[in-house]
Amino acid sequence: MKHILFFCLIVFSTSFTITGKINFGVSHINKNFVKIKNELYISKYETTNQEYRNFLSNLLSNNESQLYKSSLPDTLCWRNETTYNEPFVQYYFRSPNFDNYPVVAITFESANEYCSWLTKQYNEDPKRKFKEVVFRLPTNDEWIFAANKGDTGKTYTWGTGYIQNSRKKDLCNYRRIEYKYDSLTKEYQPIERTALEKSLDKRRIAASVDSYFPNSFGLYNMCGNVAEMISERGIAKGGSYNDPAYFVRIASEKKYDKPTADIGFRIAMKIIEK
Repeated sequence: MKHILFFCLIVFSTSFTITGKINFGVSHINKNFVKIKNELYISKYETTNQEYRNFLSNLLSNNESQLYKSSLPDTLCWRNETTYNEPFVQYYFRSPNFDNYPVVAITFESANEYCSWLTKQYNEDPKRKFKEVVFRLPTNDEWIFAANKGDTGKTYTWGTGYIQNSRKKDLCNYRRIEYKYDSLTKEYQPIERTALEKSLDKRRIAASVDSYFPNSFGLYNMCGNVAEMISERGIAKGGSYNDPAYFVRIASEKKYDKPTADIGFRIAMKIIEK
């Protein structure tokens, strides 16, 4: 219901105009990052539209027009032949209604540019907690440890093999479709859905980054919502709102070679000097 409400709201929203105003503070970093092990911290949340717009605003204010243009999300990724997502082309990244939703439709290079920008902003802030840090995409092993806290028996980040709780409530944002193994083709095939399920499926979209329950580290949406880029180019972890339950497991990997509307990123912070 929450997603449907926002879908209705955006058609009445004015588009967001990126300006030179920068909204950055180390208190935001201190509050939103969790220590995973040793000198490694990871954000509780996937990087949001608002946070990414801060980055773009800074590029504009510094007259870095070429980098600004190459870092813009490819909002045309929202266009889909089978699903009416046209309003999201204009509003998902720009509208304040989606400030706290994960940024998507950006390149691997742009995610890394964002990390480099954030590193510079933090290390130049006199109010910073640590003397020097580096922000970056987590490695595969770091991401998995953040998702399962070292328990390799976990299927999902919440610790069970079930996608719903005992009250039949979803534990993450995923595509509600089941797959059945076909012994002839040796592939998983989708099970035919009812008309109602197909209708609901057309409303697929990411949720706000603080949706559902956090895992034991306090990290939200490690499984589902948007798949998350890692430091290895072309691989995103954890599955997305566009993937069925089997493909939002901790072990799941999503391959990509261009921006998509269901892949974003979460950042790690490595302490270089306290």
